[in-house]
Amino acid sequence: MPKILEHVIALFTTYCDKIGPSKSVNAESHVLHYRSSSMPQSLLIMSMNGAKAREVITIDSSDDEGEQVAAAASSGHKKSPNSSTVSAKKQSQEVIALLDDSSDDDDENPVPKMDRKRKARPCIEDEIIEMESSVNLSMARKPAARKRAAPKNSSVDNNSPVIPFYLFETTSAKPPSAIPNKNRKYFQTLREAIGLDVPNRQIQWLIISNFLVDFRYVYEKLPDVVQIPRVVVFYGSYFGGMDFHQGLMQELIMKNWKAAAERNGNTVDFIRLVPGDPPKSKTNPLPVKITYGCHHTKLFLTGFDDQVSSEGGRGSTRQSMIRVVVHTANLGASDVEYQTNGFYAQNFPLKKKTVEQRSSIVNPYKIATKGGGVDSTSAAAKSTCSFENDLAEYLESYNYNTLQSWCAPTLGGSMDIREARLKRFGQGSSSTAYPLQQAVNTKDTSRILTSQELSLADLIRQYDYSSAYAVLIPSVPGYHTGMAIKKYGYLKLRQEIIDLFPSSQSLGEKKKKKPPMVCQISSLGSLSEKWLRKFCSALDYTSTHHTNPLDDNCMSTKPFQSLVKIIWPTTDEIRNSVEGVEGGGSVPGRESNLQKSFLKPLYHRWSKRDSRKDPFLTARHVPHIKTIVQPSPSFGNDRSIEWLLLSSHNLSKAAWGQVQNNKRSGGKDCFISHWELGVMFSPATLLEVCGMTKPVRILPIGYDAAQVNGTISLCDDGDDDDGSSDFINVRVPLPYDVHMPDAYDGRDEYWTVN
Repeated sequence: MPKILEHVIALFTTYCDKIGPSKSVNAESHVLHYRSSSMPQSLLIMSMNGAKAREVITIDSSDDEGEQVAAAASSGHKKSPNSSTVSAKKQSQEVIALLDDSSDDDDENPVPKMDRKRKARPCIEDEIIEMESSVNLSMARKPAARKRAAPKNSSVDNNSPVIPFYLFETTSAKPPSAIPNKNRKYFQTLREAIGLDVPNRQIQWLIISNFLVDFRYVYEKLPDVVQIPRVVVFYGSYFGGMDFHQGLMQELIMKNWKAAAERNGNTVDFIRLVPGDPPKSKTNPLPVKITYGCHHTKLFLTGFDDQVSSEGGRGSTRQSMIRVVVHTANLGASDVEYQTNGFYAQNFPLKKKTVEQRSSIVNPYKIATKGGGVDSTSAAAKSTCSFENDLAEYLESYNYNTLQSWCAPTLGGSMDIREARLKRFGQGSSSTAYPLQQAVNTKDTSRILTSQELSLADLIRQYDYSSAYAVLIPSVPGYHTGMAIKKYGYLKLRQEIIDLFPSSQSLGEKKKKKPPMVCQISSLGSLSEKWLRKFCSALDYTSTHHTNPLDDNCMSTKPFQSLVKIIWPTTDEIRNSVEGVEGGGSVPGRESNLQKSFLKPLYHRWSKRDSRKDPFLTARHVPHIKTIVQPSPSFGNDRSIEWLLLSSHNLSKAAWGQVQNNKRSGGKDCFISHWELGVMFSPATLLEVCGMTKPVRILPIGYDAAQVNGTISLCDDGDDDDGSSDFINVRVPLPYDVHMPDAYDGRDEYWTVN
């Protein structure tokens, strides 16, 4: 590297250290100049324009002689919500957000692809200038960790109530005085959701799976990601994918990330998934081409080693675990910090070596038998649990079969590639955020992941999910037939509901008073009345046993208003949100989809008309969360929930599937266009984790609480609202009123984006 370039980089590093991470990372604008090979070597120039920093990076290009292209890219820093200035990134994000979840059944609106004729120039050499990825710089900028207790050797902390899912901490919830401290446990930051910043934790690998990714934002919030030995990112597109300049910046950041990881002896893979590309190609692992499909799943998988108490309470040992996070947010500042999104997170330990050593306490609801059903008498030794099978088989659809070691190699090993790479770049292992894993004493009781080379699916099967308190509901693009027809989409959810309610004959009064299902989504597909009726009939536990979704004419005849309520924001709710109409781009409902006469009576507001009823301060944050809830029949003061789904699925045939005739087999198949993933909770799935001593009851928080001096008093997890001790109450932070949402009236207009 030329000395002048080393000098400039040193000045840049010193500058960033002085002004702090927020200003250096969130520079107002970044201008990237590409010059021909006849121009001087790459230079980095920093200048100040008032209080705003401007970066100018010039990089050699041998492809374009004399051509100079300037690309301005926003940093992802969020301005004041009331600001009238829209950054370049925000404009691009608004356009791409219109496509979020809306590419379902409308052939005239395909998922746009990035302009493949105008790729980023292959001009970045090994000595690439890193924007935020220098090892020492990124560690200096690592956000301060919140003080949290070290996790126990369990997927659930028994000293605190079970929280089935959390909300991402928005700007309104962040101030200390905004929400009572005892209720802050329902909010977490992005770093907390992934499982970072926990004392004595070593992150070994990380899987990121999402629809839209702003790599600059990820790099800003997770600067230490380059220290993780193995990272794989599956994505559908990136923010600014429709804009050449914005896309060029995202490509550069990915290149920087990869280079920085390799300099630390680590690896990162970026895998774009586009079902509309040619089958069996680099970006489409499917055997078929699905023109209007997309990869819409939101998922984190974090592999880590924790210091846990040894069995018997004598000392501590290290144990490898996996953290499964299923969420609803695209990876960008707007989704994570300014919109309402939720996530499920649970930790699972590495399996013991033999079946005999495994815990005999398992959740019988999740034991999968060879016949595909659920047998409460089955032992854990007979089969893996369905959570494991569903997760591994879903990831197998990505066809990412690279064999690799998923942990930092042990010290002294003969295959210590990571240490060799560090020496190559003149760095020692002491400079890394996650030090090399110490050699394991074969006589101790540690359960840690070995350096054996595994595929991603095999890696997932190394962990024990028998304590899972959720059921995975995946969707995979394709034409699903035979036994696979019940593995994905709404037919998978129907099967789980049937397992929860084995016979509708025993429901009695409960059957007569079942309230409508509540479907809260951020996008609405082009639905037919017949498809929606079949969808609702399949999920109605009072009638699904007597309806056959494979029969075109076998469905419920109940009025729609007794089957489902749809939570959809009004125009005023979007306009009055903290982002204004810009945030509405993440709720892409088309007029042609929303105006249908059978849908209009089903619409309900996102927020309450009474502004005091906003327990989580989410009324002014655009709803990008997606939930389906089946409230329990109201007997007295019972405001419980029969089951709840938190998912990336929106209400569309592309996400949930459509049963149709299969011309080849002459039978039926379920056609799905999107990759999606959700989690379902119910009292049955939560029973084991709550101790199995009493029946479990799921209750929403806040909206059913009493008013105290004109304000809403949140219920705490330890409170029994009705004074009964016959149940274990599990609270869920649903950010809307699931039991009594406000129906549209003459003042309300549904929000549309055309």
